[in-house]
Amino acid sequence: MTKTETKKLEKDALTKFIHSKLGGKWYSENNIISYKESEKPDFIFKTSDNKNIGLEITQFFCEHKNLSYSQALTRIGNKICNIAEKKYDIKISILIDQYNERKFSAKWKDHLDYAYNPGYENIPPLKLFKEKLEDLLIENISNLKKNSFVQEWIEIKEDYYKISINIYPSILSGQFDCHVNNAGKIKFNPFIELQNRINNKNKKVKEYCKNLDKIFLLIFVPDSRNGNFCTFTNEIKTQEFIINFNSVFLYDEYKNNYYELCAK
Repeated sequence: MTKTETKKLEKDALTKFIHSKLGGKWYSENNIISYKESEKPDFIFKTSDNKNIGLEITQFFCEHKNLSYSQALTRIGNKICNIAEKKYDIKISILIDQYNERKFSAKWKDHLDYAYNPGYENIPPLKLFKEKLEDLLIENISNLKKNSFVQEWIEIKEDYYKISINIYPSILSGQFDCHVNNAGKIKFNPFIELQNRINNKNKKVKEYCKNLDKIFLLIFVPDSRNGNFCTFTNEIKTQEFIINFNSVFLYDEYKNNYYELCAK
């Protein structure tokens, strides 16, 4: 992810947080009147009593065997979306599906494997994958500019991928980007992994706090559309974490819920 893409993600996360019930309460209680983008932390807020408050934003992805596959193919697809806009002056969204032969197999063991081990983890040769996608884009530029929907198969190392290209924003994100259809068993309450993510940020609190009166952390947990197969139950409301920030907030995109984490 480029620095520009990261900053956009952080700003979108901030906007969503501020417009939530929990974020609006935080904004009001701290008497915030303005804010600016920064680096360490990501945003600095000015209060009505002339104090400076920092907010660091980070993503949390739990460990999963299918995560790297989803992220790698999504990055390639997003590069093609950027090429379409910059080189051909056309905005597109892309959906990538891999053909799963287990689903249509005549063997019962394949169906069991498909049921208990859904999705994909073996990443195809990414250079070749990008070349195939770009070739497909170039071949269909004129059709796309005529508002045509493009759907074709590409073959890579005996695996088949259905590529769907549209000139409309993705129905999943509302943006011109790429999504990869993948599956995986959802992990519930990966508290240890979450604490490890918080620990990584805890170490930087002193650095963040230079010239700041308070420092907060917002953790954005993407849903399975981004290959993140985890979510949190109501147990997170009482689970205690080691926290060096004034407060840590968590947004679970899968459930569209915000939480303020409890500190030990």
